[in-house]
Amino acid sequence: MTALEGPFESLARRIGTLWWALIVIGITWIVIGFVVLRFDNSTVAIVSIIFGIMVLLAAAGQFFRAGISVGGWRVWHLIFGILLVIAAIVAFINPGSTFVSLAIVAGLYFIVAGTFDIISSLFSIAFPGWWLQLLSGIAELVLGFLASNSFASSAVVLVTFVSVLAVFRGVSEIAAGFAVRAVANATK
Repeated sequence: MTALEGPFESLARRIGTLWWALIVIGITWIVIGFVVLRFDNSTVAIVSIIFGIMVLLAAAGQFFRAGISVGGWRVWHLIFGILLVIAAIVAFINPGSTFVSLAIVAGLYFIVAGTFDIISSLFSIAFPGWWLQLLSGIAELVLGFLASNSFASSAVVLVTFVSVLAVFRGVSEIAAGFAVRAVANATK
């Protein structure tokens, strides 16, 4: 890293031409967010499977970040990625299980992901768009607590939360991808 190069520029240089992967991941999150809204309360098994896929995509994003991170952040990204894979396996094992169980798993996921995103964004203030991750983390944290406690209408609540958070995550990933592309092109 040169004296004029900040942490974001260093990250963009390490990612290189893979900036488009963040765009693809972001578009996938947004598509999933809108697809989830198309299901009704009778398709709990399908929502469970889509939730499992979303968690696997989040795990892939964490493993991608672990590959480009250094030091202690690499370890945290790996641990979080492994926890997300475990959560996805739980969602796939019995997709027809009670929706209350899925609401608890989703609530726990949102609480953990929201906490991680808030902390990560506060350490990333030097990066453009860091506040998007902060807002997403706050929304995930709030929605996680609501999803865990609203069992009376958990199907509607969970479907809405999964959809909104998928769109938030998608926008955040796309913004990060374009920011990395701009910095990578500027350093050529």
